[in-house]
Amino acid sequence: MRTRALRVVLLAGAAVLLAGCVQMPSSGPVEVPEVTASADDVPGISFDPRPPQAGQSPSEIVAGFLEAMKATPLSATVARQFLTAKAADAWVPEEQIITYSELGDTTEGTLARVPLSDVNRYDARGAWQRTQASTRLSLRLVEEDGEWRIDELPDALIVPESWFDDWYERVSLYFFDPASEVLVPEPVFVPRGEQFASSLVRGLVARPDDTDQDVARTYFPPGSADGLAVPISSAGIASVALTGDPDAVDEETAQRMLAQLVWTLRQEPRIRAVELSVGGRAYGGPGGSTQVNLDVGSAYDPNGVGSSTDLFALDGGRLVSGSIGGLEETAGPLGQDEFGVRSVGVDLTGSRVAAVTDSGTDLLVAPTEAPAGEVTRPVVGAVDLAVPHWDHRDRIWLLDRGAGRARVVVVTDGSAVPVDVPGLTGRAVTQLLVSRDGSRLVAVVRGAKADRVVSARVRHDMAGAVVGFTPVVTLPLPAEGSPRIRDIGWRSPTTVAVLRDLTEDLSEVRTVSVDGSPGEIGSGGTIRLRGPTRRLVSTPVDLVEVYALAGRAVTDLTRLERPVPDLSRGITSLTYVG
Repeated sequence: MRTRALRVVLLAGAAVLLAGCVQMPSSGPVEVPEVTASADDVPGISFDPRPPQAGQSPSEIVAGFLEAMKATPLSATVARQFLTAKAADAWVPEEQIITYSELGDTTEGTLARVPLSDVNRYDARGAWQRTQASTRLSLRLVEEDGEWRIDELPDALIVPESWFDDWYERVSLYFFDPASEVLVPEPVFVPRGEQFASSLVRGLVARPDDTDQDVARTYFPPGSADGLAVPISSAGIASVALTGDPDAVDEETAQRMLAQLVWTLRQEPRIRAVELSVGGRAYGGPGGSTQVNLDVGSAYDPNGVGSSTDLFALDGGRLVSGSIGGLEETAGPLGQDEFGVRSVGVDLTGSRVAAVTDSGTDLLVAPTEAPAGEVTRPVVGAVDLAVPHWDHRDRIWLLDRGAGRARVVVVTDGSAVPVDVPGLTGRAVTQLLVSRDGSRLVAVVRGAKADRVVSARVRHDMAGAVVGFTPVVTLPLPAEGSPRIRDIGWRSPTTVAVLRDLTEDLSEVRTVSVDGSPGEIGSGGTIRLRGPTRRLVSTPVDLVEVYALAGRAVTDLTRLERPVPDLSRGITSLTYVG
């Protein structure tokens, strides 16, 4: 598996390889260094490939064409010169991206076949589609004006994965859920540098597949970003001028478009505000200004509006909350009396708690701060309930591990309903997470020899009710280390941290993308920890601490140098909201 976050920094005029020895410390956390880059921090050497030369053979034309697609800054101008006039006009490399780790030997003749290994495919938006161990690229050549040229080829940019790692950035495009209640981020890769903002908007306007309309929807009219470029002024104003009929965009649609646009474009650090027009008509934010600030759309935050950043836990079986070094009892029923519970999950505002009884068979729900609040029992008679989780609709998601035959239960307005999740229901599932926006499930499936981390999308109707799930996707993890997963937790709305043992005395926390795309995530990276690390206390909210627990010992994964006090005796089920 490749590491996207470890990038080769190309300096103008020279390439310098730095080598050194790293000694593993005998105690404490061991952090694998991460090198990250902003959209502007692109490799420094431009590459102007050589055009076709007179008298070149078919195999030389194919080799030159593949080399020309590595032009930087990104350009297909030279690559088109290796094609016939007809093929050059018809070729649309923006349709998909194909990456490979190695090229095999090209077959000779007019039908050239090029073996590719470790192949990944990305769609027109830059969304990862699938991985193949190998494939063969077929290119048909003909003679044109006495020279060999490629006449048949796939509509794709075909580049080495190392080049792709250097020139493409992992970001999110923001769509709405089917009920238009919350923004749903979709991971994609877009070109870095001057094309970054334009590529973000073009990807955003490209409509999701019809099969995904019950997962995410867009308010942008189709085809409105054809030929779009997004200039950014010296003051940081991004101007987005779309084509189309302005009369087809009502005020509600315009405000939803602005929310999608602002959340997507604020990943470009140069942007301070956004201007949107459709067919020449400008649209303003809630205050009427056509320069829309980057806080627009905050009411649709996928991490929840007004969500609490407090920690919650059980102290001797009673609910406590606060900071890692200052947990205090809550005023609600579960904080004042012992109800015999073993694990808790708290809603996004921190006002209600769902608790699993010591037997693992029942679920209790109560307010966290109202002493006289009612304690309800929406689930009774389960087999082995895992930690409960909440989404932004105040639904509680439960995994009943069921002695190796799992079932998923959703509690809505006090009513518990089992839902069939293909790939999870009836399997040996040990853990289940739900994203705060309610659009994704992530689970650990136990196999005979190894565990898998899988993800699925939650399908909703336009009223927000769950109507089904997409097939599960296995998230990539390296082969080294223990085949068993200790714990998982959210690091962002689209990434999860996975805790595994590497050796008896060394654990690893690795952050991966929920869409199944390969590579580590630069914002989370890989961290190695000495000692018997068993649990993660994680949150998808940026700049909030993430912890790893080894018994009572606590390590701050976001600031490894920060000392953290041990947990008091009796503290269990430490968690954030959600």
